[in-house]
Amino acid sequence: MGKFYVPSKGAISWKEHLADPEKQWKVGYSAYELANSWDGTDKLPESVEKVFKQSGMDLFKDVPLLYGFPEYKVSLPGGGASSQNDLYVLAKSGDELLPIMVEGKVSEPFGQTVLSWLGDNPSKGKRKRLEYLLSTLGLREEEVLNVRYQLIHRAASALLEAEKVNAKNALFLVHSFSNQSKWYEDYSDFVKLFGLLAERNNIVGPTNVTGTNLYFCWVTEVVVKSKEYFFSLFPTESARNLAREIDEYLYKNSSYSQEVEDSHERYNNGVRTDCIGYVSKKGNYKFATLTSARKVVFVLHLGKRLHTETAKNMQKEIDELLGRNYADSDKSRPTDGEVYIRLEWIDKLDQIIPFIDKAYERRLQR
Repeated sequence: MGKFYVPSKGAISWKEHLADPEKQWKVGYSAYELANSWDGTDKLPESVEKVFKQSGMDLFKDVPLLYGFPEYKVSLPGGGASSQNDLYVLAKSGDELLPIMVEGKVSEPFGQTVLSWLGDNPSKGKRKRLEYLLSTLGLREEEVLNVRYQLIHRAASALLEAEKVNAKNALFLVHSFSNQSKWYEDYSDFVKLFGLLAERNNIVGPTNVTGTNLYFCWVTEVVVKSKEYFFSLFPTESARNLAREIDEYLYKNSSYSQEVEDSHERYNNGVRTDCIGYVSKKGNYKFATLTSARKVVFVLHLGKRLHTETAKNMQKEIDELLGRNYADSDKSRPTDGEVYIRLEWIDKLDQIIPFIDKAYERRLQR
C-alpha cells in the first residue's frame, strides 16, 4: 500500500479496498456496517463517542477525529501478508495524537488461534513474525497459543502506528454490530493477558507496553434495519416499489388497516427479527412478511394448524395466475401453512390483494 490517500466518496468507497469485495461487501457484514457507521461524518460514530465519554477517562473525554484509513495495512516481518486492519483512525486528545486501530465484527470470528496458525511445522517466516509481535506486545508464546492470532496482530498494529507518530497512547477498538456480542469471550481472554478485565461498552487500561499506554475497548452498536432496507433487498425496481405498495396498503388502504402492527422490532431468542412482519392486533398473529429469507420473498402466513391445505391450494392458485411455479425458484422445503410470492413476478398490486386479505382472515381463525 502506498503512502497517499484520496478523500472518501461515501461508504461505498471502502469496498474497493477489501481483500474480497464481492464476498465481504454485503449488508449485515462487518465491512459494510463499519463503513456506514464511520463514513459520512467528521467525528466519531455516536455509539463510540458515547462509550468514550462514559469511560470517565480524561484521555477520552474529547477525541476529535483527524483522519481515517479504511483497510489499513501494517507491514510485519516474516514475509506473507500485512496486517490489514479494518480501519485506522488517527485522532487527537488534548495536544497529543491518539492512534486507534478498529476491528469491525458482526458474526464472523477472530480467525485461527495462534496454535492453529503456526501449524505442526511452522515456517521460519511465521516464527519470525510471531516473535516480533510478542516482543511488540510484551507477551510470551506459551501465553498466547490458544488466543486468536488476529487479535494479536491488530493490537500490535495500534502500538506500531503509535510509535510512528510518537504518540504516548494507543487504543485497540473492537466495533461490534452483533446484538449478541459474538466472540466477545475471545476478546476478553486476550485482554486478560495484560492483567486487565474486559468490559462491554467500556474502555479498559492502560497497560504500558514498551513505553506506550495501550487501551482496549469493545463497543456494541445495535443496527436497526429500516423498512427501506428490506424494500431494497428485492432484486428489481418494480419489486421494490411493490414492497412499498404492500406496506402502504396494509397500513392505510386495507379494510383492517387499523388492526395491523409491525413486528420487525421484535426479538427471537435475543436476535432481532430480520424481516418486516405484519401482525394482527386482534390475535397477535403474523399474517404477512417481507423477508430476506428464501432469496427475498413476500410470505403469507395462514397457519399450519388449521390451514396447511388451504395454503397449498393458494400457492397453486398464485402459481397459475403468474404462470410460474414458486417451487422452481426455491429448493428449500416450504413451511406448512405458508404461501410464497416473488414480487418480481407481479405486474401490479391488485393481483395479490385478494390473497393478502384472505391470509389475514384465515390467520385470525383458531
